[in-house]
Amino acid sequence: MATAADVSAALKGLHEHPDDHGWHPFYEVLEKLFGAEEIAGGGPLSRIVNACYESRPNLTAPHFVTLLCIVLKGLVGDWRDSPVFDLEVAVDRRAAVLKVEIDANEKVILEGVLTRQNSFSSARRFLIPQVLISHFAARAGMSVRLADLGTGAGLLPRQLNSRSNYQRFAPDLVWQDWDPPFVEVPYEVRWGVDRISAGDTAWFRQCYGPSTYYDRLYAELDWAFAQPEVGATTLHPADLDLLGPDKLSRFLQEQRINVVTCSYVLYQYEAPAREAVVAAVVSALPEPGLFVSLEPTRDLLDPGAVIRAYLPGDPTPIEVGIVSNGHCLGGVAPGKGFPGFRRDYL
Repeated sequence: MATAADVSAALKGLHEHPDDHGWHPFYEVLEKLFGAEEIAGGGPLSRIVNACYESRPNLTAPHFVTLLCIVLKGLVGDWRDSPVFDLEVAVDRRAAVLKVEIDANEKVILEGVLTRQNSFSSARRFLIPQVLISHFAARAGMSVRLADLGTGAGLLPRQLNSRSNYQRFAPDLVWQDWDPPFVEVPYEVRWGVDRISAGDTAWFRQCYGPSTYYDRLYAELDWAFAQPEVGATTLHPADLDLLGPDKLSRFLQEQRINVVTCSYVLYQYEAPAREAVVAAVVSALPEPGLFVSLEPTRDLLDPGAVIRAYLPGDPTPIEVGIVSNGHCLGGVAPGKGFPGFRRDYL
């Protein structure tokens, strides 16, 4: 269970991350405020951390920081107008402005970190499961019954099999020593599993960072949803907390799910909770079946992401690849398990 000191350490690590797309000013200001509370012996941020971890002990510190920043971003208003994000304003002044909001909205902030998840919905992350699932299913001669865990806005499962989405985004993600063609496979059903309603568009927008970079990514999200084949795809919502592994396993078995995906979901939880989710999924998968997980390197503290695959009954991850950029721009280097996985399953 993380403490205020752990959160401060995560803030420092995130602030030192080489990719700065708008969140760094927040990290800098929050480091200042947490430091002041440490000297003072406490304050609203420390109380929020303590109260959150009493109810949600499984959250990783980096995920708590992302939640806190997203909730605070919603309070300070448009990043273009807020001095909190103006790097020409001294950090002490920016911290003072943010402290006013925190002092006035402590209960609102606590409610946010208690009930929300970081539900950033990328238009590009579908590229990983699109390639792996389609080749796996084609090789196995199977129809797909899909469950996407932590689905957020529910875009990723709808994008699978979308040629227009693949043609737009795939050229920006190059697989080392492999040029996977677009393969279309039959989907019998697609489920989006999450504890947040897919209709909560204001929250999904809030999860995008305060910068023109993230504005461009959000425009990609709008474009992807607007493609006819994406809009015409039926996605069944399932209100399910992933931290109830027995319910998750039962759901997957009842719906005869044979492929499971999740993207930037497992990193949100400490190792024992992650392992319980993986165990629940692989225990429910039939043969042939596949679980594909994309997770940030070192829980967001390093650039890129790791692609892991799991097979039925086996919770041991197969390291398929390393993505150079978490938004699936750049390249995919083969993981140590990729040669055997490609030979046997793709």
